[in-house]
Amino acid sequence: MFILDSILIGSLRFVLDKVVAAAEAEMNDDTALRDRLLEAQMQLELGELSEEEFAEIERDVLARIREIKRPQQGALTMSPKDKITGVDIESFESDEER
Repeated sequence: MFILDSILIGSLRFVLDKVVAAAEAEMNDDTALRDRLLEAQMQLELGELSEEEFAEIERDVLARIREIKRPQQGALTMSPKDKITGVDIESFESDEER
């Protein structure tokens, strides 16, 4: 009986761990937020939303995306033994501005 109980509890724990992992992955996925922003942009272009309504939606969505991305970025830590061997620079200028 003990073996049966431990198998049942072990499999239940496995399933619950998978459910928690799936929920965390969905919570940290910004795809739905990006889709909402795209939908709002389309509604704005079709005249279904005013500029003020769009600005409010955009502000809320972008704030939520920042919240999701912040923990993923983490802090930069270096030890005295670490060396910087190169730097990647990304420019936000368009080709027309150059």
